[in-house]
Amino acid sequence: MNSIEVAGTFNVRAVAGPGLIPHTLFRSAALDHLDSGGRDMLYAYGIRTVIDLRDATERAAADTTGGWTVAHHPLYDPRTGPPQAGDIAEVYRALLDERGSALVEALRGLACSPAPVLVHCTAGKDRTGLLVALALAAVGVPDAVILDDYARSGTQVRPHREEAVRRLLTGLALDPAEHARALELHLDSPPSVLGDALADLRARHGTVTSYLRAHGFTDADLTALRTRLLDATTLTVLHLSDVHASASARLHTRVDGIARVRLVAERVESSTLRPDVVVVTGDLSHHGESSTYPALATAFDELRVRLGCPVVVVPGNHDEPHSFATFFGRNPVEHVHGFRVIGLNTAVGSVSRVDLDLLRSELRSPAANGTVLALHHPPVPSPAATLTGRELAAPEELAAALDGSDVVAILAGHFHHPMSGVFAGIPVWVGGSLAYLQDTGTPADTVVGFDAPMYSVVRCSRHGVSALPIPLHTPDVLFRSSPTLTAAAS
Repeated sequence: MNSIEVAGTFNVRAVAGPGLIPHTLFRSAALDHLDSGGRDMLYAYGIRTVIDLRDATERAAADTTGGWTVAHHPLYDPRTGPPQAGDIAEVYRALLDERGSALVEALRGLACSPAPVLVHCTAGKDRTGLLVALALAAVGVPDAVILDDYARSGTQVRPHREEAVRRLLTGLALDPAEHARALELHLDSPPSVLGDALADLRARHGTVTSYLRAHGFTDADLTALRTRLLDATTLTVLHLSDVHASASARLHTRVDGIARVRLVAERVESSTLRPDVVVVTGDLSHHGESSTYPALATAFDELRVRLGCPVVVVPGNHDEPHSFATFFGRNPVEHVHGFRVIGLNTAVGSVSRVDLDLLRSELRSPAANGTVLALHHPPVPSPAATLTGRELAAPEELAAALDGSDVVAILAGHFHHPMSGVFAGIPVWVGGSLAYLQDTGTPADTVVGFDAPMYSVVRCSRHGVSALPIPLHTPDVLFRSSPTLTAAAS
């Protein structure tokens, strides 16, 4: 567990443990008094979602956090608020027995929010500790790790809270034993207390997941939580290609490329898909209309913030190279979950000697889980007659650069139709276009474009690579089946 000193708050750390994705879940005390330096530090860790477990009476009148989405999931009963005194074990028992639905709602918020996520209450000790413990136990983290994380709060809370707590307790009519228990409640985090709470929960419900299910946590929620927290050495890529944004008028009178990028963001954000990285494989503009780049850059920044993951962009043959480099850079490299994503410039239809040398240099050091290569021109041919010879030129030069490398997948675009292939023993996925789908069955002198835009989801793991094209336009529903509808029909 990595403790972090952040100006304006305390008890800040990244939750770590075997099997957990590093720096995905953070916890802290309240963020109401963060200064600009503290906000910048947390933002630099990638935190884009904050889950606040306090009720409205505990929070500052104005939101001073900024820069991230704040979700409010009060755990104590708002009618009573946090207890001022009492036995810490009894407080935990009451939270588990009486506020199970609230705990599940907060846990669902953690599972479904773009990572990294920070959870906090007032001191980041009890409510935060209990929620983090349930999350970790639900995905199979050993109790010893959970209790070690929990125990760290006491030493971090006491220096910041002891004086205020003693003033609070002075105004209460407590005998010495009650006073000692109240001090423990506010300032300490005895691992035996949380250990007993988890043991009691299992004794009554069988498992922590059974307790959560009893309060509405679904199998889909559990899958989302596991995906959010566990490092399964899987990389989920949201693959976009061939936007063909036009500044002068809508492409073919109806295609607004930038609006379609934003629609992808809305669709993905409202789904159960949680991409680790977005890859855009070229032709952002149509016929080199570089005036579209500022709006495209803004749309990609919004995509990065909304989905909480990096965006890797490479140019295509329709892009104007100098303006593209100004807005989106050159030769991007991102490291995500032990994978490396490398962007390669094929805007002229081939890879330059300089870029091949840079690629070889980068590939000399393998990534922990492998590399994904993104480029515009596929290194394999299309079966469509209209696309004969439109694949990457001199593919043997790229094959030589990739020989013996750790590249596990190649993502491309350009063809305006989805396609899979193999190049130099490496799986290739050619994504569909956000602008139009090309008819692959026409004669060589005829091009037909359907208004059937799509994006893709590509998953890379130690078991292989899978790719799924997803239509941007909602198709007609032919039938719908679910356990509820099946039961009703029977």
